[in-house]
Amino acid sequence: MSTLEQTISMLETLPEEDVKAIHDIAYRFYIRERVPFSPLTKEKVLYDLATSRKQISNGECKELGEAIREIEVKYGL
Repeated sequence: MSTLEQTISMLETLPEEDVKAIHDIAYRFYIRERVPFSPLTKEKVLYDLATSRKQISNGECKELGEAIREIEVKYGL
């Protein structure tokens, strides 16, 4: 089953109130505002990349699995 098919299947099981809430969010971000994110310049991407590399070299990062486990515990997932 594709992601789209799984999503549609999940939506079909939700109460109408939840489907409306999802619709409202999608409308707000994708239809009314067209694009929720502003485009990045090449300079901004390079700046962000340099910043992240500096954070990594300073040990200001976590292993992905550890970060996911912390999120799971925090939100009861």
